Amino acid sequence: MIELEKHLKIAVLNLMPNKIETEKQLSKALGYNNYKLEFTFLRTGSYIPKNTDLQYLKSKYKLIDEIISNKYHGFICTGAPVERLPFDSVDYIDETKKIMNWARTNTLSSYYICWGANLALNHFYGIEKIVFNKKLSGIYEHEIVNHEANLMNGLNRKVKLPVSRFSGVKKSDIESINDLELLLYSKVAGSGLIANLSYNEYYNFNHFEYDATTLAVEYKRDLSNGMKIDIPVNYFPNNNPNSLPINCWRTDGTIFFNNWLKSIQQTNNKRKVKKA
Repeated sequence: MIELEKHLKIAVLNLMPNKIETEKQLSKALGYNNYKLEFTFLRTGSYIPKNTDLQYLKSKYKLIDEIISNKYHGFICTGAPVERLPFDSVDYIDETKKIMNWARTNTLSSYYICWGANLALNHFYGIEKIVFNKKLSGIYEHEIVNHEANLMNGLNRKVKLPVSRFSGVKKSDIESINDLELLLYSKVAGSGLIANLSYNEYYNFNHFEYDATTLAVEYKRDLSNGMKIDIPVNYFPNNNPNSLPINCWRTDGTIFFNNWLKSIQQTNNKRKVKKA
């Protein structure tokens, strides 16, 4: 396997429309640590994004067939604005599933976000998504379900997380799968973070990586698009959309991502010891 210690290679399947913004968010969120991170951003070939210059994509992004023989320490799959579509109606669904299968054998740990988590749970375990009548948006408190899980080390007892989605899963469906473990749960927002510890896979329906103003930008965008949407809960000071939001999740997000990177490093070290 890869021999480096603090130098971790992370492959990122970026399915978000504003790819540059997502690149910056992930790079910053994972950057508050002592690790040297090398990102390889992936794009789909079966669907060409409309919001990012094609020449930029070709110069900065790889297709799965270009790196299919490579090994990486970690893998991240972002969400995508297709939550209300049936999975089979998404143009790049087969290619995304192929990349998810590749990640299981070519990386030490995978982290799925929002719609990416929905798809992964459906693809690997057959768990159906629930589509909400309206968008769930705001800052929601989550309880730690398993305090013994390494990725929960150091987090606050009540973890505040940005939520921005139209879908989720039933808690009972998660609990019915022996390989899955619920790590974070909200009485209002539902299942937050789920793990398959055997594969070192994590499925987060929410967004540790968001900047302070991301929900505000999304809210104003949705309104300008004519969407009937509630103001994000527990987000704007005094519930005033003109007020500057406070990033109350950064500390937990920094700790969480540091825990994830540390777990990858530990897994890599164990494999090197076994080889020796």
